[in-house]
Amino acid sequence: MLLSRSIARVTRLDRLDRLDAVLAATVVVLASFTAAVVFLPMVGGQHVEAGLDLVLDTFATVVTLGVAVVAWVRYREIGAPVALFQASAFLVLAIASGASLLFVVGKLDVSLADFGLNMPREAQPQITTAGHLMAAALLVIGAAVSLKGIRPRQHWLILLGPAAALLAIIQFASSWSHLVPPLSGVFILNNLSSLSNWPNGQPVPPSPTPLGLGLHLVVGGLFVLAAELTRRHHRRTGALGDGFLAVGLVFAAFGEFHTAFYPSTYGGLVTSGDMLTVAFAAVLLIGIEADARATRAALGRANETLGRLRDVEVRQAALEERTRLSRELHDGLAQDLWLAKLKLGRLNAMPELSHEAKAVCDELSGAIDAGLADARQAVMALRLGGEPAMSLRDLMAHYVDDFGDRFGLRAEFECEDELPRLTPRAEAELLRIAQEALNNVVRHADATVVRVRAGVADSHIELLVGDNGMGFEPSEVRDGCFGLASMRERAQIIGGELTIDSRPHDGTRIRIRVPLKTGERATGEVSQ
Repeated sequence: MLLSRSIARVTRLDRLDRLDAVLAATVVVLASFTAAVVFLPMVGGQHVEAGLDLVLDTFATVVTLGVAVVAWVRYREIGAPVALFQASAFLVLAIASGASLLFVVGKLDVSLADFGLNMPREAQPQITTAGHLMAAALLVIGAAVSLKGIRPRQHWLILLGPAAALLAIIQFASSWSHLVPPLSGVFILNNLSSLSNWPNGQPVPPSPTPLGLGLHLVVGGLFVLAAELTRRHHRRTGALGDGFLAVGLVFAAFGEFHTAFYPSTYGGLVTSGDMLTVAFAAVLLIGIEADARATRAALGRANETLGRLRDVEVRQAALEERTRLSRELHDGLAQDLWLAKLKLGRLNAMPELSHEAKAVCDELSGAIDAGLADARQAVMALRLGGEPAMSLRDLMAHYVDDFGDRFGLRAEFECEDELPRLTPRAEAELLRIAQEALNNVVRHADATVVRVRAGVADSHIELLVGDNGMGFEPSEVRDGCFGLASMRERAQIIGGELTIDSRPHDGTRIRIRVPLKTGERATGEVSQ
């Protein structure tokens, strides 16, 4: 358990370090892109692409709305405060993108239609800037609140309050935007002659105002702070979605920096800031998919763990029942048989007992001994059926010694090294095969010495039981011989192979080979 926790911790730290590397690489790439926009005229920060802004705004609206829904569901399921603020922030972004989309599809100005540009509306950058400012602030507050362990109570107010405030701003900006200082310089409305000032006769692009420049830089700074706080939150929780969000917020921050110097007021005018904002949405979309895959994988692992726990619980219950039965056999039936044997011994010692009665007592004594042997075998088999306290080697050694003591035979057990563990079923069946082989020695072999040797050879456990008894001809064994048939069946169940080598007056040797990777039922035939 400690080793698995250490491995999980190392894996998590490696994932966190990888996030830092991705963030650093993202900053380098975006800084290089910014330099290209500033210093390479062919790249530029503003381009007229009629209809492209419609596609970008639609994509951003759908993605941010989807992220808001996912964050809200996450909050309802696990109660993470950061998810509540994320849901509110992305709902605000979705509303801002949707409002921008409505402006893009608004009425075209005849004088600019030839250039693919919609009528400039100062309300559009005002609404977009307000939405981004509110969203960045919500993301910063949410990450800070979660890091401090504060649990907000008014979740509906946090979710819908900022959205309602932005809707009020949209209503105000649509009617009274002229009362607010402009965020970008719009030259087209007041001086159409400036059309000739753009190369090839195109309109003059909007330029930033001090207010717009300052607001976008503040929003970009808030996105940077939100990215850092989200990174810290990811280091604490390891949530995959937070890692993607931290990377996406870097794109959002650079998008605000670009918009500060290259504002977009016209519909049909696509800026580098717009492209970075869309890249932010794309990273969020990838994060949703990655988070979903991680969630499905986690659920799969949880189901596997539950299955293993259920199997362990069932196995533990079976082990407890086996232990109870073995204890009852040992303390109940075995003790009663010993008492019956003692009483029978006293009865057989009475002088007035007839010879016929003494013969019956001897038969009963043999039957009781057989019953005691069967009880011992049952106790051993029950103890081996679960996770035994003794190894297979120790159990076999104990049984062989007990067998020799009970029947007055020279019983020897040889096993140089500890035997590898098999499945509990395989070990139990292997022990029962050995027990049946030893019982046949007593019943049929008339032997004085029996040897049991166990070891590992060619990825198999080999068990050999040999005696110096009278032996027999294997081909003459009746099909109904229960002892040998039982050993064959048990060997077949565990995928093993049983061979019998015996000749009249030359003893018997029974060999069992069981593969180390055993436990599944085999269907192969057993050789003789």
